[in-house]
Amino acid sequence: MWVVLIGAHGLALGWALHASSWSFPDTDRYLKAAENWRLYRELYARTWPALWPLGQAVQEFTIRPPGYPWTIWALDHVGQRPVPLLIVQNLLSLLNLGLVLSWWGQRARPTRGEWMLALSGFLSFPAQLIYANAVMSEVLLQTLVVALAWLALLFLRRQRTKYFAGVAAVAAAALLLKPVFFPLSLVIAGIGIGLAVRFRRVNLGMVGLVPMLVAGLYMGWNERRTGYFHFSSIAEINLLHYNAAGVIRQLEGPKAEETWVAGVLQQANAAPSFAARQQTIQARAGAVLRAHPMVYARQHAQGMAALFLDPGRFDIGTFLQLAPPQGGGLLAQVRVGGLWRAVEQLPLGLLALLGTVLAANIVRVLLAIRGFWRLRNAASVLRYGRWVAAGLLLYIALLTGPLGAARFLVPVWPLLLALALVGLPRKGRLIETSAADASE
Repeated sequence: MWVVLIGAHGLALGWALHASSWSFPDTDRYLKAAENWRLYRELYARTWPALWPLGQAVQEFTIRPPGYPWTIWALDHVGQRPVPLLIVQNLLSLLNLGLVLSWWGQRARPTRGEWMLALSGFLSFPAQLIYANAVMSEVLLQTLVVALAWLALLFLRRQRTKYFAGVAAVAAAALLLKPVFFPLSLVIAGIGIGLAVRFRRVNLGMVGLVPMLVAGLYMGWNERRTGYFHFSSIAEINLLHYNAAGVIRQLEGPKAEETWVAGVLQQANAAPSFAARQQTIQARAGAVLRAHPMVYARQHAQGMAALFLDPGRFDIGTFLQLAPPQGGGLLAQVRVGGLWRAVEQLPLGLLALLGTVLAANIVRVLLAIRGFWRLRNAASVLRYGRWVAAGLLLYIALLTGPLGAARFLVPVWPLLLALALVGLPRKGRLIETSAADASE
């Protein structure tokens, strides 16, 4: 197992450094933010000092939260090959996978054939290796998600405040790494208040408020720098360019979408302040979503499904430095009815790989559903713990929405893998059903 895991990561790392394929579309902003922090102590994702028009310039202060730029800065990579960063990310990837596989192996006592199935489950998700070897925050966030789930299980087992404090601390770190975890601070606060009432321990409620406090402090810092109290400008970018623009594209086509987005940006950029600019985008995009709720609901559902099923054509193509299909990516062309035209442009080898990954994704989701159902008979820790895994998976799917793709599954993929491993066909006992396991 470890030979295959380490070997696969080593090969991917070697390719990334040899071909300089560690750079993705978001990489430049992370590197710029790290460089500006090192040189000027400014968390700014473009060239500093800012020379762009008001809206485009100010949004770069908050488009990327500080977690990953600070990680790059701490590992002293600015403007050179990111060897230390990629080594750390590969070690974290191995740690995350090793924890899941060890947990399953110790409790399910798998046969040799089942270990081979577990390995195939890892190898059939290339995004894990790709993002371990890219200057992107997915694997670092994945480590926090695994830690959050592990600490939640410890709290369920022992009900000690220190484990819930760990959950809150990890959630706070996660929201500083990716804006998608910002709303989770409200969830943790609600859970903390509920636990405080149930166990009559006020400290649990206070601990649950920590992520909200961290988010509030960061938003206050953003207001001081931009004049607008907000968490990240990526919210308005996604709202305009993906959520609302996707509705326009479905209703009127790509040309109408482009014209509408340009018109909104022209109006927003004419606003007298950054706050007014963002509020203009919110109003215009929100009006589109409210006018066509069913169209957007379908788009959102498609994105949620894509999160679990997307074979990762973009990720594989970028990492292997392959030319993208004409007319945009596969998911974009699905929405305008051009899937088969895009598929016909792909090399046969890549098409076969994507087909294999898609089939594996389907099987993995079905096994995860089966594993979730099986754990209803497990010891109480896992019976309730399965809801932690399922809740985090559905949380990411819901919050990602129309952006759903293989990349966004990476942070929670070990949880999906864990449920899928439990769902493997077994002739022996089910996981965590014996008295010995129940006592752990």
